Amino acid sequence: MNRTEVRSTRKGLSKDPSVHPCNFRSAGRLSNESGRTLSALHELLARNLTNSLDVYFGTGLDVRLIDLEQLAMEDFRARCAAAGYIMPCATSPSSATILLEMDNAMMFTAIDLLLGGTGGDHGVSRDLTEIDEEILEDVCGVIAAQIERVWQPMGVGLTPQKCVKPNLAYRSFPPTEKVHRIRFEVSVAGVSGALHLTLPASLSSHIVRNVRVDQVGTKSGSRWHPRETLEQRMLNCEVLLSGELPDLMVSVRDLARIEVGSVLTLSAPVSAPGWLKLEGRAFYEAAPVGQGTNKAMQLLKPKHVSATELMGNEDDNDGNA
Repeated sequence: MNRTEVRSTRKGLSKDPSVHPCNFRSAGRLSNESGRTLSALHELLARNLTNSLDVYFGTGLDVRLIDLEQLAMEDFRARCAAAGYIMPCATSPSSATILLEMDNAMMFTAIDLLLGGTGGDHGVSRDLTEIDEEILEDVCGVIAAQIERVWQPMGVGLTPQKCVKPNLAYRSFPPTEKVHRIRFEVSVAGVSGALHLTLPASLSSHIVRNVRVDQVGTKSGSRWHPRETLEQRMLNCEVLLSGELPDLMVSVRDLARIEVGSVLTLSAPVSAPGWLKLEGRAFYEAAPVGQGTNKAMQLLKPKHVSATELMGNEDDNDGNA
């Protein structure tokens, strides 16, 4: 419903009033600043999806953020009629729901690639089989994991659910809720398809507020934790580390007598060093020590590991795999 707005001066109506159309449906629209914040955040998501889906499909792939729009529920309902595969994801700690949607081009290309095909545009249009739905659930699971990764600094988690029929997808949102629809273009195997992320405006506001809170000391723009480099991710990996005393000899008689609280005497002098082992391989001579309230190992000298030993260990790992 449109109305007109008449602006006046302090002394009364101006001779040439400025008249502008006023659309009450635009109330509560996403501000330009909030739109830029969400766009910048989901450009990061597009880069993450490019990397993760490239590995998942095993072929070159590019994901680009195209646009962000706000829709009233009746407009979104009309869009759902022509939608493709839609998977809802529950968010935590709130009870909101988001929707992941793939159009037909992306949907059937993904299925063909993961079934060993070339993934070209064959103009396929058919009902999905159970196998197709299982494949698409896995693809959407990969996408949801990347969305959660980008949203986690804002305190939002995702739980993928079963797919819904496109003409019923609008029921995932309250009837009076406005929704934000973020469109990505996915280019793979010579085909360009669309991936949509739809979320309620209330969730968008929560994300924007928390991104802004994180920009301490900045005048404009948004700040969040950037994607870690490969080196940083490798340094954060956990590996099995152990301290061992090699070649200990203990009699069966002594072992048979041990019980809770008893002390087992080992046939190694206190001055004899042990080994610090990483994933079962000895790298340093080391002695057990205490560091405050923690157990620790004092490194004495490195153990020389020959190329032959390294190759032998790699062969053992290949054999175990």
